[in-house]
Amino acid sequence: MKLRDIFVNNLKFYRKQRGLTQNELTLAINKSYNYINSVEQGKIVPSLDVIEKISEVLGVAPSVLFSDDSSPKNIKTFWREQYVSDMTDQLFNRLKPILATEIRNSLT
Repeated sequence: MKLRDIFVNNLKFYRKQRGLTQNELTLAINKSYNYINSVEQGKIVPSLDVIEKISEVLGVAPSVLFSDDSSPKNIKTFWREQYVSDMTDQLFNRLKPILATEIRNSLT
């Protein structure tokens, strides 16, 4: 995937995650009405200064907007794996005292 496509996908994803419309983001970075729409369509590429403003408004590091690891698909995979890990830990913590008691009882 091209860097521009990665940027556009991540921009859309994080904008939506923050609950911002294109217009709200455009106003937050002090640009004209259709600016973000043009960026998200790949018609224009923002300057570095604008990318910094966008990342500030979205609450992510500028590098995140260019990272393929930050793509929506990869984030969903990450959170799914994190959820599985958290649930496994929770279940183990619940079962640990029960298992310890059963093992102690079987040794007596």
